[in-house]
Amino acid sequence: MLQKNTITTTEGVYENMRYSTEEELLEKAKAAEGKTFGEIDSTDRLANKRAKGGLGQVIEESYFGYEVNSKADPDFEDLNIELKVTPIKRNKNGTISAKERLVLNIINYMEEVHYHFYNSSFWRKNNKLLLMFYEWLPGVDRKDYKIVKSILFTYPEEDLEVIKEDWETIVSKIRAGKAHELSEADTNYLGACPKGS
Repeated sequence: MLQKNTITTTEGVYENMRYSTEEELLEKAKAAEGKTFGEIDSTDRLANKRAKGGLGQVIEESYFGYEVNSKADPDFEDLNIELKVTPIKRNKNGTISAKERLVLNIINYMEEVHYHFYNSSFWRKNNKLLLMFYEWLPGVDRKDYKIVKSILFTYPEEDLEVIKEDWETIVSKIRAGKAHELSEADTNYLGACPKGS
């Protein structure tokens, strides 16, 4: 059953909705398909054209009704599901591809070395994802981008094995005191990179 709580913050008033099943959450996400960010944005976040992460934050605040945060826990903690809002683009040959990398986690070099994969901050936050894709179009104002697809994603077993190996490679380098030498060339799927790049 969907529960609603009102939360007041310095940013505004949010009607925080708690979802008791994955199906409820996915149904809510799918209801956004075909809507523009301008139609969804109820906090005028898009008025600040320079705000980083603005589109994902519009979905967090205006659509799902929770305050933007940088918690280490998944966004929908009760369901152990992390929300990711990410752009796709149409290529000249008609195919669709990711517009940019999807940032899954920020590595705390001092903490992550104490964990194994299944109790790592990466896995705790990202073992199940609610992916909401929007189509990026050149020359179009971001308020006019549309949500085109929402899916619940879990890693296929063969991909998960590669991800675990990548995580081990990254953490092994950190443990060896070589965090400054981390490179995306070290891994297959996961790429350790500075947050801004």
